Amino acid sequence: MAKPLQKDRDNRSADKKDLTFHAYTITPESAHTSILLLESAEPEILCQTLRAITKFAAQEMQNRHVLFDLDAIRYILPHVEHSELNIKRFALKALAQLCQLPRGPEQVLANPQNLRKIAFMLVKMEDVFVLEFASLVLSELTKEPLGCEQLVSANILSSLFSRMKNSLDPDVQKNCLQTLSNLLDDPVCASEVTKNQQFSWPSLLALMQSSFLAIQHAALRTVDQLVCRYKDQVVQKTFRASTGVLDLCDILESYEFRDVHTQVLGVLRNYVETEENAAHLYQSGCILRLLAYLEMALPAMKPHCLAVLTKMSFNSNGRDALYETGTDLVFCHQLLSSNVELLADAAMGVANMTKLLPSAVRMSDTNIIEALCAILGDEAAVWFYIRMNSLRALAELCRIIPKAAFSLVEPKTFASLRNINKKFKDNPIEAQRLAVQCYINLQSYHVSTRAMLNAEFIQELVTILQRIDTSLKIMTCTVLTGLMEEDIAKDLFTAKKGEEAVSYNLRLEHVGLRTALCTLLAASVSDDGADVYLELGTVHYMVENKEARYVVGAWEPALEAIFRHHPSAKLAYTGRLDINDFTQDGFYVQKRMGKSFPTLQQLVEQKPPYKDPVFICMFQQPHYDDASGLDIRTPYRRSQSKVAISPSGRLRFPSIPDDTNLRSYLLKLRIWFGDPSKSLHYFEIEDAHYEVRYRDKCEEVSSSLKQRAQLLGEFVGEQMSGLTQERDCSMPSVDLHLADLMSELQSAVVGIGWVRCGGALERAVLYKALSDRLGLPCALRRAAARAWCEVAVPDADPSEELDKEENYPAGLLRANYVVDLTIRPGRLLPLNSHEARRICGPNCDAKYTAGTLPEVCRCES
Repeated sequence: MAKPLQKDRDNRSADKKDLTFHAYTITPESAHTSILLLESAEPEILCQTLRAITKFAAQEMQNRHVLFDLDAIRYILPHVEHSELNIKRFALKALAQLCQLPRGPEQVLANPQNLRKIAFMLVKMEDVFVLEFASLVLSELTKEPLGCEQLVSANILSSLFSRMKNSLDPDVQKNCLQTLSNLLDDPVCASEVTKNQQFSWPSLLALMQSSFLAIQHAALRTVDQLVCRYKDQVVQKTFRASTGVLDLCDILESYEFRDVHTQVLGVLRNYVETEENAAHLYQSGCILRLLAYLEMALPAMKPHCLAVLTKMSFNSNGRDALYETGTDLVFCHQLLSSNVELLADAAMGVANMTKLLPSAVRMSDTNIIEALCAILGDEAAVWFYIRMNSLRALAELCRIIPKAAFSLVEPKTFASLRNINKKFKDNPIEAQRLAVQCYINLQSYHVSTRAMLNAEFIQELVTILQRIDTSLKIMTCTVLTGLMEEDIAKDLFTAKKGEEAVSYNLRLEHVGLRTALCTLLAASVSDDGADVYLELGTVHYMVENKEARYVVGAWEPALEAIFRHHPSAKLAYTGRLDINDFTQDGFYVQKRMGKSFPTLQQLVEQKPPYKDPVFICMFQQPHYDDASGLDIRTPYRRSQSKVAISPSGRLRFPSIPDDTNLRSYLLKLRIWFGDPSKSLHYFEIEDAHYEVRYRDKCEEVSSSLKQRAQLLGEFVGEQMSGLTQERDCSMPSVDLHLADLMSELQSAVVGIGWVRCGGALERAVLYKALSDRLGLPCALRRAAARAWCEVAVPDADPSEELDKEENYPAGLLRANYVVDLTIRPGRLLPLNSHEARRICGPNCDAKYTAGTLPEVCRCES
């Protein structure tokens, strides 16, 4: 069959759009014409046009924007006061619809008379439709602060309350409630609502049980706003005097009002914010009713009910009430429930109830710790706020209940806590901080503290110090500081390179972090740790950073703690050792200082040729024979810890030639002077021939110290006066002798006992080392090219003849004599005397310290 030559054409003219204008049927295209009709003087046209506008605006929100853009509000406002009732009704309705746009109220409120006219309609008119739409307009206008201000100035609040109470139209009641709610949202106008004489709780509470859901919601919102005005004592007292909480509980117990149960529980949660309100809720018997509701409520309502009880646990009266009603055990029970939505509030309730000691004890008798740790270890549970609140509960329980702390440090439960920081990349920083807070709380008890004293845990804490969060670092420093009360913790800290973490973080300019680090440093530093800090350059950095020494209060004590364990560094950086600074075995002094002070190991590893000597005091023998019968050779006792120490610590006493001369000096002096107890009265002194521990326990000193100081000065001068008859101790002779010693010993480190031709520095070092072991209070000073010793000895009145030795309090000793070791060895020259200046130099001489060169004194003194 052949195809048709032409397609059949449809008659499309029948579908042409109807462009006929209908005066009272508005479309977006004809809206402008309808707006112009509002200028008509004919009531019928006005009424029909306004009616059409309300229908058009009700169709969709876009139509309202079309009307607003055509400035419809300006044309509608004059008709709200029209004498024709229907025109007035439709004008108010159209105005209410346009006021629901974001910019609608702004145009109406531009003239204060507009709101005032509408407000007076609410007072004077009795027409139901006018009241409905007038109240609707007011509810929209008062969403703006300017609208609230204009309504309060109109002075119609009494009429607003009256309409809310007595109106038979539920829409009017709802709109009036919404207007009051808007006023309560405004911080300036809210007080005007509560001060009004028509304000009363019974009428407002009655609306909560209205048969209209919208009114219930509006009434509950208004009640919630009022009870949240915690500083308005009048509102709070009147609500407590009313039946408010009872009415709210009645609504909860009514299945008919189940749609507003969530909002009712929200009102109660906000109400129990204060101590007085929490006590009132308990006294009214509502807690027991809430517990009963918790048992019977729908699963969706239980979290909201538990939230009310949890909120009560935030204040003291609430905790007392919850304890009396056994709610703390309800919290514990809910932690075992299958409803995940209850876990967060239950855990927070446990954390808060722990602040009440009887409740904490009662909860700890259950398996609460295991339940909380199970939640904590459940990776399927969300952190915020199920696991976070569980962590808070653990922290609080461990803080005050020993039994809880002991349960937490059990291997299985403690592992769930430690995994938070072990797997820190998977956990929020807030959880990491709370876990460290648990560690801090666990240190309240000896058993739980001992559980943390192991290498793995110390390594975990040191690793935390390498992260970026400052608050976490500060808390970790607190944990480590608490652990450092045990000597084994100090060894573990050094073994896990804790000093490196501290040294790195000290360079971060944060006052709080630096304070915590310095506190940790002061508590953890040991002899080995001090060597590590010196090797890392930390000591040099702390000395040179004068700004930090001024800002950080713990900076100076931390530096002093290092110096206390490393007197060599103290002398190098401060130019002095006081009478209470004791030279330990391994004390060394550089002949000439450099930009920084090196460790002893670095000095031993120097390659020849050796430029400047380093003097070291080593009394003990390198290889001590246990079978030796000489009591004087009792070796220096190291720490009893079995933990491996850092490489720096193992090299604290490197292999150097045995200084037999130094030991022989001490043996001779002990034979001459006898038992130190003749000049020192001390207690609990161990037998330690090369140590100075008895000086720390010294209570009294005798007048014989002065004679001993003189004899020791003569002895040092005798031993350092050279090997030839000329006793030439000039600078060239001393330098030549020291060069020979370094060549013979093949090391720049020379035992001070090997030096037989010495100047002021060599003699002062030997005098200080022997004094510390003979019980003679001695200070070592170094300034410019000079070095000297000062002694603190009792100075009796020359006019009094002493037949026997007198004892003096050791704590009152101060350096009072300079020991002459070079001109006439053995003389004691009064401090600051003219003769002493020949030894010490002028007072303005700069100290000779590492990092700085002494300035040349140019004064005339």
